[in-house]
Amino acid sequence: MKSKYLATGAAIVTAVGIFTAAGHTSTFASTGNVVNVTFWYGIGGQLSSDVQTMVHQFNATHPNIHVTATYEGSYSGGGPEQQKLLAALAAGNPPDIAQVEVNSMGVFALSGKLMDLTSFMNHSAIDKPSNFLNGMLVSTEWNGKYYGVPLNRSVPVLFYNKTMFAKAGIQNPPKTWTQLVADAKKLTKGSGSSKVYGYGPLVDWWPWESMVWSSGSHILSANGTSAAFNTPSLNHILSMQQSLVKNGDALVETGPNYWNLMTEDFIKGKIAMDTDSIGDAAQVKQGVGSKFKWGTAFMPSDKTLNVPPGGGDMAIMNGIPADQLKASEAFIEWWTSPKQTLEWSKMTGYLPVQKAAVAEKSYQAYLKQNPQFKTAIDELKYQKAAHPSAHLLDVLQYAMQGLQGIFDEGLPVQSQMQQAVNQANSLLKG
Repeated sequence: MKSKYLATGAAIVTAVGIFTAAGHTSTFASTGNVVNVTFWYGIGGQLSSDVQTMVHQFNATHPNIHVTATYEGSYSGGGPEQQKLLAALAAGNPPDIAQVEVNSMGVFALSGKLMDLTSFMNHSAIDKPSNFLNGMLVSTEWNGKYYGVPLNRSVPVLFYNKTMFAKAGIQNPPKTWTQLVADAKKLTKGSGSSKVYGYGPLVDWWPWESMVWSSGSHILSANGTSAAFNTPSLNHILSMQQSLVKNGDALVETGPNYWNLMTEDFIKGKIAMDTDSIGDAAQVKQGVGSKFKWGTAFMPSDKTLNVPPGGGDMAIMNGIPADQLKASEAFIEWWTSPKQTLEWSKMTGYLPVQKAAVAEKSYQAYLKQNPQFKTAIDELKYQKAAHPSAHLLDVLQYAMQGLQGIFDEGLPVQSQMQQAVNQANSLLKG
């Protein structure tokens, strides 16, 4: 998951709310015996090429269906792909299938414009809920119904440079935030352009969710009516990391490409540790090559270990013609089948979504050769969804702004988190 754009959940609700009753008219009508399906997605760069590779394989093996997949900009944090989908819903002409970012699923499901996939999944030999890895469906449900099927799924993990750890005399990756801070100080070496920083914090609300739960805190109150994350225990974790930045033991990347820059910093050996998506593991593997040894570990935790789901799910739009619906279901079943989800995982680093895929002997052998990828599989049991709320994206974006103030500008932790809580409460109680 990559949250590279800020938008507002309120805008999402408004845009969906003005959806007309005109229904859906597919961009492509069936031609002869070929059913055309449109699919919008929001992962770019090499991942976009990987999506096109998968779609080409599907089209080549399903002569009666043709899927046209279009990259519509980033899906993360209410980004362009999500906004374009909202505009298309409002105009009554959305695609047949769309990628919906995990934290946006509730907003779209509440709109009533996504198809309820519960019956489809319950009767599917491939996408039966029990076929998916434990925790994989936490972002696809809303009020007891399924509105999405996992497409590209990830969790945050700690990437660390094993070669640098060995040189610094550190035997194992840190398990707590206090240990991470101590290790980062030991790992920081050199000066100027050749300086190596011990840590590269990802200034993003996604790993921040894990920090909230790690501290024993909560994002929202039990009834979802107020923000609850401005706690001494969370602020202590953030303050420790901010001190690393101020003391020159951590490197923060800013700007619209902050996430990619941080990943590149690790690949180049400029930082010894960072929190990143397992979906970037394939890029790291290719970029690092034989330059140094590296590994992944669970996210650091203090009181409890919980990690948020990342990535996106495939949703089908309500009201599409019957032939497009059947073709869309066939495409989703193909993508999530054990064979294809394994291919996607090896291609990108994203998690395979099916139990049968992980159990495959070939995949188990792959994990032995590439143990960095196994960390995320093992971490899935600690996956947790944020409290369901139509305003979740807004709350997370307020937190994001607070994090930018803390790490990008060096502003006081407590006041930044309090400001984010105040903004969230104004919306939640408004």
